[in-house]
Amino acid sequence: MIRNVMDMSAHYGGFNAALLEAKKSVWVMNVVPIRAPNTLPLILDQGFAGVLHDWCEPFPTYPRTYDMLHANGLLSHLNSERCNIMDLFLEMDRILRPEGWAVLCDKVGAIEMARTYATQIRWEARVIDLQNGSDQRLLVCQKPFLKK
Repeated sequence: MIRNVMDMSAHYGGFNAALLEAKKSVWVMNVVPIRAPNTLPLILDQGFAGVLHDWCEPFPTYPRTYDMLHANGLLSHLNSERCNIMDLFLEMDRILRPEGWAVLCDKVGAIEMARTYATQIRWEARVIDLQNGSDQRLLVCQKPFLKK
């Protein structure tokens, strides 16, 4: 069951709107990367929750807050910012609940690199070809529930 979702690169709040249109009862935190175009006022005007954030830094939230993380184009954006992507994955691991999902859409090279990082932190990860003729791929990951 998915209750809390974070859209890590919210753009205009489209993921939030799609969940509402599909009548999914979830709470979404829309995060606009600080160095991306500031679309936060448009997100807030729609009545959605949102913040600006620099993904090269930790996100201020309790551990294991979110059931699902979504990001479209964030990895390519952060590579251009020279952020450490492994640090981002460790932060994602911190804020994602056990058995939670991460869905990332980006260019092939960024997705392949992300799959490597996801498997290093012991997430189940698979790449999906969107078959639309573009160089975009989807990475779907699940954080396992680890017993000690």
